[in-house]
Formats: sequence, structure tokens, C-alpha cells
Amino acid sequence: MGKYRNNGGGGGGGGGFAMPSAPGWMCTYGDIMSLLLTFFVLLISFSSVQEAKFRQAIASFQEALGILPHDRSVVEFEQIPTVKMTPPIPPAEVIKRIRNSIYMAGLKGDATVTQTHEGIRITIQSPILFDSGSSTLRPDALPVLDELTKILKENQNVVVVEGHTDNIPIHTPSFDSNWELSTARAISVTKYLFQRGNLPAERFSVAGYGEYHPIMTNDTPEGRQKNRRVEILLKNIDLNGTHQAKEEERNG
Repeated sequence: MGKYRNNGGGGGGGGGFAMPSAPGWMCTYGDIMSLLLTFFVLLISFSSVQEAKFRQAIASFQEALGILPHDRSVVEFEQIPTVKMTPPIPPAEVIKRIRNSIYMAGLKGDATVTQTHEGIRITIQSPILFDSGSSTLRPDALPVLDELTKILKENQNVVVVEGHTDNIPIHTPSFDSNWELSTARAISVTKYLFQRGNLPAERFSVAGYGEYHPIMTNDTPEGRQKNRRVEILLKNIDLNGTHQAKEEERNG
């Protein structure tokens, strides 16, 4: 209850009483209400910022941070770069393109393309790629390798290049055995592919099997010719984080 303040004097009497004064907590309450009102007014003003003024403020902030040439800012507010993933070429399309390149190069009887559980296997007879006892590529089969390079630039296949020979022993200053010859030929094909297409070398691996993985008998000239070959395996592309070839082997 409010107190009454006596404005009158003392002993002579005749003094009156004034209106009661406000309690002390009322001043604090009023200050709080004023601050809350100011706060909500500011919120409303912030919610109606004009777009032009906002962009002007952002541009000013970018200029303050900009340290790159041409007044470009390190912080890009309006455009965020996106990465576009190109889907791989389907295996059927890869096989079609390689077969077309074989046909156009006139190598229909000397190169084949098959699909296996591991991936796409291209087999090219060694006489087309190399002279006898040599690991230097001949120009005859380069159109097929060039088309293969284009495919490898579009797809992310892991590539295994295998060299094979017949069982006739070799002993030259360059190669002491068929193992060395087959490996050197596989390396020549591999280097051509990743250098021609500027592809990462870690996608490639090389194997030289010598005469120990024949596909036909070595007792006839025809069989030995078929066994002298280079095989290029484009391994299946793993799209789900699993080794597709291994899964197919288990299910097969």
C-alpha cells in the first residue's frame, strides 16, 4: 500500500496531504517495457530489409574480403559450384565402339571383343601389334588403341594388359625369355594407352604370362599364332562400393 507524503509544516497546523508516490519497482518495470518495445521494433525493421540494400551490403562485405585478382572475393555468396557426374558408357556400347574400330582398321579376323564376368576383354594378335621378337608397336592396330583411349577417358575402368607368346623359346640381346617378351609387349601397349589419353597410370596394371596361358595348342602353326597375343581387360566399373567381378564370381 502506497505511503502518503505530508507536505505541510510543523506546529502551526494547516498542512495538507499529497497524492501517494509510485513504488520503486515501477521504474524498473517501465524501463524493461521500453526496451522490449524497442527490441520488437528493430525485429520488424530487420524483417523488411529491401533486397537492393541487402545486395549492396553483401557486395561491400565481399570487397572487404576480396584478395583474389579482378576484385573477386574468396567468399562467393550467390553461386556455389556443382559437380556434374557423367554416367559411364554401358558395356554394350563399349563393345560396339571397339568392334567398329576393329572393322574400320581392317582387323576383323585379328582382334576380338568379348564380355566376361570380369569385364570386357579385347584380344589382339601379336603380329598386328609387333614385329617378330619386338616390343615396338606397329601402326596397324593403333586406330583400335586410339578408340580404346577415348573410351577410357569417358569411363573409369581399371585396365589390365596381358602379354602372351607361343612356346617357341626366344633368346635375343633384348629378351632372354618369352616371359620378358610378353611383359615388354604388355608394357608398350599400356604406355601407349595412358600417354595417348593422358590417363592416370595407377588405373593400369601389366602382366606377362609368356607361353603358359595358351588358348590353343602350340603343336600347329595356326595354334601358335593364336597364342601370340595381347589381351586388354576393362574391369567392370564398381558403382555400389563393392567389387562387382567378385560378386559375380560368387554368384556364378
